[in-house]
Amino acid sequence: MIKDAIIDSGIWIASRIEGTENKKSEFILKAFSENKINKIYITNYILLESVNFLLRKKHFDIALEIYNYLTNTDRIEVVYVDDSMSIRIKELFEKYKDLSVTDCSMIVLAEDYDIKYLFSFDSDFEKIRSFIRKETF
Repeated sequence: MIKDAIIDSGIWIASRIEGTENKKSEFILKAFSENKINKIYITNYILLESVNFLLRKKHFDIALEIYNYLTNTDRIEVVYVDDSMSIRIKELFEKYKDLSVTDCSMIVLAEDYDIKYLFSFDSDFEKIRSFIRKETF
């Protein structure tokens, strides 16, 4: 069992869009529903990125569904980026020029909450040694 994990927006998006990564995302979310992942943490940046992408590429109902799921599920905690997190995010953004601000928010979240697992399809995270990136469960 994984106690705590961060799940990147790509996983949430892939769970609602047909494609090669859809099955992987389904396995991850199934593991969560079966309590193999105890708690999921996301930043509000992940929430925004996921919902806005689905709003643009799919339609409102799917975007609202993921919004409600991420904000109303007991074992998912949305961490809102504050001033101190923003300072660290900016430092990382300047250091890792190929990572997005949202990506950097996940690194800070992992550091602040001592989270060892990140579920993400983004291989750019391989250079970050503070957690283990997984693409499936």
